[in-house]
Amino acid sequence: MSTMNRFCPCVLGLMLLAAGARAQTTPPPSRGPDSSDLFQAIHVVVGPSARSLDPVAVSPFRCPEGTLKACGTVDQVLPRDLTLSGFFNVLDRASFLGDPAAADPAAPRFDDWFNVGARYLITTQISRSDAGIDLRFRLWSVNDRKAIPVKVDRFVGISEAAVRRSVHEFVNSLLEAITGKPGVFGSEIVLALRTGNFVWDLIAMEMDGSGRRTLVHNGSANLFSRFAPGGVLYTSFLPGLPQLYLGNRRVTHDERQYRGAEMTRDGRWIVASVDVDGQSDLVVLDARTGKEVRRLTDSPWDEVDPSISRDGRLVAFCSSRTGRPQIHVIGIDGTGERRLTMAGSYNTAPRFGPNGLIAFSGMDDFVSDIFTVNLAGQLNRLTQQQGSNTNPAWSPDGRWLVFLSDRGGRWRVFLMTEDGRYQYPLTEKGEPWGAPDWH
Repeated sequence: MSTMNRFCPCVLGLMLLAAGARAQTTPPPSRGPDSSDLFQAIHVVVGPSARSLDPVAVSPFRCPEGTLKACGTVDQVLPRDLTLSGFFNVLDRASFLGDPAAADPAAPRFDDWFNVGARYLITTQISRSDAGIDLRFRLWSVNDRKAIPVKVDRFVGISEAAVRRSVHEFVNSLLEAITGKPGVFGSEIVLALRTGNFVWDLIAMEMDGSGRRTLVHNGSANLFSRFAPGGVLYTSFLPGLPQLYLGNRRVTHDERQYRGAEMTRDGRWIVASVDVDGQSDLVVLDARTGKEVRRLTDSPWDEVDPSISRDGRLVAFCSSRTGRPQIHVIGIDGTGERRLTMAGSYNTAPRFGPNGLIAFSGMDDFVSDIFTVNLAGQLNRLTQQQGSNTNPAWSPDGRWLVFLSDRGGRWRVFLMTEDGRYQYPLTEKGEPWGAPDWH
């Protein structure tokens, strides 16, 4: 039996489903869709506790000589970040009154902004000095007719290449000012992308879909990537049998087949799914040597796709011991194993979030949707009647999920808020993606 065929359907079933598109060999685009496109693509999952989006106006601004490129970056990134945050409805500039760009950005005409329905207003000043680009952002409460303090709102002497990052930093600080919790714009998502016949590269992109770059390209299959202290942990077929790598360093050196792994946040241990006598069990490895420290599971069934809780105490995983894949949890010391999902017949790809919730994919009649389950076994559905949706991964702060979806007839990378209410495409072209991770 071939190495690929021996991989358990708990792991590969959904990955291969998402890879059904023909392999792409053209270079990836440099950025995701525009903010206006994203907003039009929002799908609202109606629920009794769902919140509405706050209307925000992003005022046009003046672009002095030498700032045209920086102005274009701000004009593109700022509205898109606000849209992707899941908190704001960015108002159409066609509705604005008068010529806002001619107004003083430090003294807005609040009546004009109130009349177009804005709750918040953002004004921008851009200038160029000998040191570089200067940016000044201001956040205003239209109803209260006053400025809202934002910790990071001024950038002096930056390069044009740093403008995008500066906008991300401002929006992260803006979110903290309004919600009490900073955003994570500028964080990265890593995924496998099939680029040839049994060739999978590892690709990173920012959470807005921009800045795509190749992390691993070695002419082999590199799968199941997870961010880890010191780099990205993944399974590679480069040696022939699938082995674990951390960046360019090979971690395991044995004749066993590894089917995905995750490292503890302190960088000491790796929980891996490994082939044992023709099926998969979970083991704890020394992250430095790759040697097995202890066996977590020992059954005639497949246990795969481990995900470690943020406190390092629990491991969620997929097990076929009941005859169908279900989500289980076990202590990292090997104690307290129990089944979490009691509903559904094909539940896979569990991912622990920072809030203690476990996101996973549940399949029925060959259509997959995304759910969460807490440690008490309570389920919540996040997607429905939008094609197949698979392989969720949490943002570092637990306010968003990245996932794969074939809605619209092509597999793309999507972002959604933690409650599933607002969902946005990060990529436009259909591509054969593998499971994402977020750091």
